[in-house]
Parts: sequence; structure tokens; C-alpha cells
Amino acid sequence: MILMSLVKKGKAGPKDKAFSKPEVLRVAKAVIARGPVCDHCLGRQLAQVSTGMTDLERGAILRRLLKAKPEGGDCPVCGGLFKRLGKFADDAAGRLSKMEYATFVVGTKLSGELIGAEEAVWEDAGIDYCESIKSELNRELGKLLEARIHKVVDEEKPDVTVTLNLEKDRVDIRAAPLFFSGAYKKLVRGIPQTKWDKYEVTVEDVIAAPFMAATKGEGHSMHASGREDIDARCLDWRPFILEIENPSKRTVDLRKMLKEVNASGKVEVSGLEATVRKEVAGLKDLRLDKSYRALVEFEKPVTGVERVQKLIGTISQRTPVRVAHRRADLVRKRKVKDIKWKKINNKKFEFQIKGEAGLYIKELISGDGGRTRPSVSEILGNQGAVKELDVIKIWR
Repeated sequence: MILMSLVKKGKAGPKDKAFSKPEVLRVAKAVIARGPVCDHCLGRQLAQVSTGMTDLERGAILRRLLKAKPEGGDCPVCGGLFKRLGKFADDAAGRLSKMEYATFVVGTKLSGELIGAEEAVWEDAGIDYCESIKSELNRELGKLLEARIHKVVDEEKPDVTVTLNLEKDRVDIRAAPLFFSGAYKKLVRGIPQTKWDKYEVTVEDVIAAPFMAATKGEGHSMHASGREDIDARCLDWRPFILEIENPSKRTVDLRKMLKEVNASGKVEVSGLEATVRKEVAGLKDLRLDKSYRALVEFEKPVTGVERVQKLIGTISQRTPVRVAHRRADLVRKRKVKDIKWKKINNKKFEFQIKGEAGLYIKELISGDGGRTRPSVSEILGNQGAVKELDVIKIWR
């Protein structure tokens, strides 16, 4: 501001020498020749000539050195955009006042018209000393917002991103997603783990409901270590991470969330805590062994059931028919690690099977028309079908 005072009084500024070089003045003349260019857009083309001042201040110095008076009309480069930044800042500040956040960052989405105007200046003046209009807009709008909202800019981990969308002449505001980790049990049959149009209720919906109410989020998604079948219960704790999109509130009472989910009677959760996005990849990479309880009914009375122990080891499973429409048709090798049984009657048995991640239990029993080999049905020579299935242990 001291420099600007000197400029206004017509005195030489301390940085005049740098701006007085012939090449610098040539560039400035080329910019001014385009018409009533504002001081922002003039100074921006020489941004690297001298540091410690704004582009607006650089432009004023250059205009004085060249004795070029400001012309009327909108700047042919920015179209008077910098005069309107205050209104954009006011709009953003008003909307941000309804949100809970600690840090923010500003970005800009340029219109094709602005990109073209900037490139036209570069064709005349070159790019040796300039910075982009996007950089200046981000910086200047950021300063205006900091003064209004008294929050700090954090370019690494902002809670909120404010985007000056010049394609649509508006400010877009989006909050960084929130992530919560935990583990769940599915206590009932007949609901899928995640969103599916055919089902009104999912495990994800039950867990997300109180979080959505608390955060005023726009949407949610759930990431889990594997999944159980829709008609299977999960009676041990399956790790998951819940993602809440564009939340207006960021403070969540996790004890209250746990209590509300567990009151549903459908899903139970434990170990809720806040986490970060990078943990999702680690969760997806988990390959946890699981133990199942399967109630199986056979077509004929069963004899020699002990022969099913031959299944322990590696089996081949081609993608089951029931999921082939949404998964790649591949043959996978899977390990059966243990199998036990209990007789209910001559045709009905309860099996407890431990297998590695990705083992299809229903097909291990039925054989799936020969797509899984060997299978319980093949070994016993007696077609069996799973009537009830539960995950009873997730090994960690």
C-alpha cells in the first residue's frame, strides 16, 4: 500500500527500475494496445518481474510509466470480472454461514471466452513474465473471502471448496466428504448390503440414516470388506467405512449414531470413529477368511456324509449363474479350510464351513450345474440346496 501511495502521488516507486526495462515495457505496451485493459490484467502479464505486490499494483505502476490513462468500458481480457469479485465473495460468504467448517480453498472454472481472451493476450505479449488469470482469481477471491468469513485457506485438506464457475457465472460450494469407520452385523435376512433399486432398505441405508440427519449430507456410500448374500445374515462384525457426501455439518456424536443404528433391529454397529479417504483402499484390500453356517436340504436321504471332508483344499469356482450378469465370467481357485456337519434328519444337515475370502458357499453345496467342482452335491451324489445361510465368523 505504501508503493501505491507513491504511485498516486506521482513519485518513483522502489520497484520502478524492474518495470522500466525495455522488454517489460514492450510487453506492457502490447497489452495496453488491445484496448481498455484493466490494471489487474495488465499487471498479471508482468507478474514475474517483481514480487511482493499484487497484479493490480503492478498494473498501476506500468500504466504510470507508460503514461497510459485508463480507458472507459470493460476490460477486453476479463470483461470487468475483477470488479464483480466482491459480489461473488458476498454470495459465497452468505451460503458458507449456514455450514460448519474450519478451512476452505478457492478454485476457478474458466469460461471458453475467458480462456480465448487470455490466449489472445499471450499471442501479442508472450508468456515469459505472466501468471494465469485462474491463479489471480483464486488468490483474490480467497483474500476477499478470508476477510468476510474469518476462516483460513488450506490447499491440502480443505473442509470446503469454493469454485468460481465462470461457465455458469456463479459460485459453487462443495464440502469435503466425511468418512466413518466401524463394523456391522446384519441381523435379518432379505436386505442387501448397499444400494439396489429393487430393495427399499439396505444395510447402508440403515447405518447412514442418522449420519445423514446429523450432517445434512447430500448422499452416502458404503465401502465394506466383502458382502453377504441378501438372504444371509452376518452374525460377526464386518468392517466398513461410510462416506457422507457434501455435508453441511461436520461434528457428529458417534455415540448417538451407534445408539440410533442399533435401535433399528436390522443392523448393529460397533467401533464407530472418524477416518479418512485413504483408509478405503486398505479396507477394500482386506481378504478375510470367513466361517458360515449353512442349513442344507438334499433330494435323497444322505449316506456317507463324512466324505465331504474331501472338499478341504483348493476347489475351482466359475462365476455363479446367479451373479454372472454383474460380474466377470471367470474361473477362480478358492480354498476350503474346514468343514463340519450336524445331522438334522435324513435329508437335512447343518454345515459349518470355513473358507477364504470370495468362496461361494451356496455353489460349494449345489455345484451350480458343474461350475463349482468339487462340491458337496457332487461328492455325495445327492443334489443339495442351501435353505438358510449365515456368516458366523469373520477371521482377522
